[in-house]
Amino acid sequence: MLNESFPLERIVPFENDSYFAGRLTVHQLKKSYHVEVDIIQKESFKIYRHIGILYNFDDPSDALEMGYRELKLKLSPKDENIP
Repeated sequence: MLNESFPLERIVPFENDSYFAGRLTVHQLKKSYHVEVDIIQKESFKIYRHIGILYNFDDPSDALEMGYRELKLKLSPKDENIP
């Protein structure tokens, strides 16, 4: 990731959805990185739902990894046995 320019954007396709995808956008702010997590429409790339922003990562790959994790957590069905 050393030669990447910022903001760095990754599109995450959803297996069973032909209309929506995930988008992770990593931004550099001085010596730290943060990642925006969104659900977007595939055709227009407009934001359908903003999941959130995760801040203060030392490495862009860490920010990207946590963005994937946050997207997965928001999309996974919740276990009804857990309060």
